[in-house]
Amino acid sequence: MWRFLPSEMTVILAMTEDADRTDAQIAEEYGMNKGTVASVRRRLLDSGAVFIANVPSFNKLGCELMAVHTGATDPAVPADVKTNNYLEFCEGSPSIFNAMIGGGNVSFLSVFKDATDLETFLQDHGRFFSGQRRASRAKLETAMFPYRLTRGTYATNFAPTVHDFFKLDVPPPKPRPAVSEGVTSPDLSRNEARTLIELVAAPTSSDRQLASKVGLSRQAVTRIRRKLFEERYLTRVCVPRLYKWGFEIYAVTHSRFNMDLRWDIRIKGQPKDVTALSFMTLSKADEAVTNHMIATYPEYAEKMEAMLGWFHKMKVFDENPKINVFSLERSTELRSFDFLPAVKNLLSGA
Repeated sequence: MWRFLPSEMTVILAMTEDADRTDAQIAEEYGMNKGTVASVRRRLLDSGAVFIANVPSFNKLGCELMAVHTGATDPAVPADVKTNNYLEFCEGSPSIFNAMIGGGNVSFLSVFKDATDLETFLQDHGRFFSGQRRASRAKLETAMFPYRLTRGTYATNFAPTVHDFFKLDVPPPKPRPAVSEGVTSPDLSRNEARTLIELVAAPTSSDRQLASKVGLSRQAVTRIRRKLFEERYLTRVCVPRLYKWGFEIYAVTHSRFNMDLRWDIRIKGQPKDVTALSFMTLSKADEAVTNHMIATYPEYAEKMEAMLGWFHKMKVFDENPKINVFSLERSTELRSFDFLPAVKNLLSGA
């Protein structure tokens, strides 16, 4: 289990809240030395305690929906057999950008251009797990979230979890709000599309490094980078590797709601921790999925009881929510916020 110095905790919090903060901005806000911040940032990134990702706005690349897939596996099948089979499945499935297996469960976060692509994915899953691999197959349940009907935290939302874990005596961060997004076709030149792919592949690359990869001048790459971020094709985020910090639980909660209580009223009335502490939330009028990383088992029981109590009291569940719980010590990351396969697939030919 990793242990962090107070200075490291502060820098991690600042980076997860806003990955674009400069060393000088962090130093000024938290009363630190700029050189110390720079040193701590390098140490955290080099050690793998956190990593930087450029999260694509898939809706601006023509994708109509995200989906969450969860399912239970056969406990009689050895864990390493199931893990190896699902690693192979993920390698051939560019739609998946985050996935976990362990404790008899699997969970994927994925993105699709349309319902046809989603159906193709599900058929591919069934086809892959036929024959000798059939016993490893999870019985997947898929929750579909069209961008036009969904409010989501489409970029990661780890800062509230980090603040809650470190117990720092600083104001809590502002969580990333769940927002509605439209769907548009990408308005990108070939050079812009290639640069976007490289920025997803290597988020910390300098303009000079990018220029050598895409065969453009540094000035051209600087201009393209500015456009991609200003027009929100990409969002720079800092992702903490919580499983390396000693976090014990990853919980995926899939809830279905009756329509007696209006969606906007439910969102305003529900406990703030439901979405504030979810690193990715997808919600529509009749359905929602939250993803929580929780430090300990006792804390998991306490937090889930507190968060779900309001929903039961208000009688808004159409059925009991389904919670897939992963013991991080016994689970394997199949794909961790790896957006490159999906982006390359969408922009193939760029």
